[in-house]
Amino acid sequence: MSVIDLNTADLSWLKEISPDLDFSDTERQEAILESNSRDFNAVPGSGKTSLLAAKLLLIARKWNQQKKGLCVLSHTNVAREEITRRLKLNADGQKLLTYPHYIGTIHGFVNQYIALPALRSAGIKVEIIDDDAFAKKAQKFLQYNRFYTLRAWLKHQENADELINTLYFKGSELEISTESGTLTKEDTKSGKQVRELKLLLFDAGIFRHRDMFAFAENALKRNTNLLDVIFRRFPLVFIDEMQDTSWAQESILNSIFENKSTVQRFGDIDQNILTDEEGSANCTFPRAGYKVISTSKRFGKKIAEAVASVRLSQLPVIGEANEEMPPVLLLYKTSEIEQVLTKFGQLVIDRFTDLELEKKSVRGMCTRKFGSGNVVPGRHLGDYWPAFAQTQTGTTNFNDNFWQALLPPPNNHIESILSGRVSQVRRAILLIMREAGSPIVDNIKDSNVLIKAVTEQTGTALPIHLLVQDLILNPDLYATPATRDVLIDNLYERLKSYLPTGTSIQSFKNLSAFDQTFFLLNQAQLPNLCAVSHLDRKINYTIGTVASMKGETHIASLVMESYGGNSRKFDLEMALPYVAGIEKNPANLSKLQRGQIRNLYVAMSRPTHFLCLAVNETRIVTQTLNALKVKGWLVEQ
Repeated sequence: MSVIDLNTADLSWLKEISPDLDFSDTERQEAILESNSRDFNAVPGSGKTSLLAAKLLLIARKWNQQKKGLCVLSHTNVAREEITRRLKLNADGQKLLTYPHYIGTIHGFVNQYIALPALRSAGIKVEIIDDDAFAKKAQKFLQYNRFYTLRAWLKHQENADELINTLYFKGSELEISTESGTLTKEDTKSGKQVRELKLLLFDAGIFRHRDMFAFAENALKRNTNLLDVIFRRFPLVFIDEMQDTSWAQESILNSIFENKSTVQRFGDIDQNILTDEEGSANCTFPRAGYKVISTSKRFGKKIAEAVASVRLSQLPVIGEANEEMPPVLLLYKTSEIEQVLTKFGQLVIDRFTDLELEKKSVRGMCTRKFGSGNVVPGRHLGDYWPAFAQTQTGTTNFNDNFWQALLPPPNNHIESILSGRVSQVRRAILLIMREAGSPIVDNIKDSNVLIKAVTEQTGTALPIHLLVQDLILNPDLYATPATRDVLIDNLYERLKSYLPTGTSIQSFKNLSAFDQTFFLLNQAQLPNLCAVSHLDRKINYTIGTVASMKGETHIASLVMESYGGNSRKFDLEMALPYVAGIEKNPANLSKLQRGQIRNLYVAMSRPTHFLCLAVNETRIVTQTLNALKVKGWLVEQ
């Protein structure tokens, strides 16, 4: 079904309005001009989001329907913002940012058009949709006397907290399930109390994001007319990062748009790292007849060769970038594992000038946050950076800390000040408004909509605008304990009208978000920051899981090996023979091992210039080492 036709003449116009984008190759031109339902499987760094934004610009010029629009779905606000930014630069593109079109996340779409209207029509209260807030409230409710039996059962469960923190409604029948293990049987007393706890949170209006898909399935089952209303509104649908779409999400989208609207889906199946998601075997991306975009503008030939060697689909990866340097295999001794991150920082300083690093990201990644196993260290991030392990025990968890959210990121450069800093400071303000119970931030999950919410509910967001400006331009306001105490008083006065009636200054000061323990840590103790000094120069870079950095682009990336737990394999020990060219097809590995390979594929495809892999020297054989050297890899110890 073709909704609108594009032709080669449109490509000429596109070159005029977007001279920074290159769509001269056949693969990208075919993707832009395709007018029927089709999937596109594209390599990392191929510019899928930019291509989609360009295609939308072309369609916007020809779109003449007043009550029907385009539906553009993504998984992240980053992708949505990139699309929106490019559309704003053109008068035709701006039309797609208003009714009848929708550009947003899949979660936002399901909430706006199905789940929330259904809940409200049923008179069900919705206070907040947030996984972290749900977890905190669930743990608080769990301490009620009535849940004594459930607590007793949980004492014998290894992952007790996560069992409760990840409770969710599943399917159209709203079954109660968990993302972390197996719940006790429903007909037992503890099983009945699991249900009672979830329903208590339901009555309080506290939900997880995943709950919304169950409510949507329930609503569509009860009212099939909803399907007609939605698909008739959106005859043309685009979905970005399709490989990250869970079966629960895809099944809803299929029920609405399948064989009704023209649907084009973009993604990279090899970047699907949610392999254990329930129902993932049912996911259909990419469908038969899909097209590929095989060239990456992110990296050059050397990185492309390494990335292609761990691509399960065995589809080609062609690097078109000119600037890159030989990849490095960093071998470490077991006794020196905590020096890996420092050594990487030194290698980065050796290779790049301060100017080159000023506006670029440097990152260290590992697949696993934590884990166990009676094996030589190198299992997870905590082995490399003990301070990160502390965040997993809850001793130094600052995820909801106002001060950490407020502080500029490492390598604070102009780009982060002008764009990212605004979002960052808004998030800091959202954290304290949320903990203080401000009714204005009900249902707000993204700090980028804070201003809109304040404006709609109070008439003006000027106080928030001014506060954000002050916090960005005057870091002295939170430079010392004394100034931070004064700032809290100032925040109270400026936010008081947004807080619940009767909120006292003392209760405001006692918010956990204002905990200043964060400032007592030195840089070596910060959970996700590595500070390195070398040759009279310094670099600060962040570390985290591969999943947390998926979608990012770095100038230099460190990939640290991890232990697969149930697979009983270290990922790099298993993957390096493929990288070296000794082994040829990782798709023949077991399911668990293929999951490890997918994570490496994602991690190794992040850098533009410098890729470094860290492996324990005891876990690589001479044959593999020599083969890597022949391929141009450098070895550091």
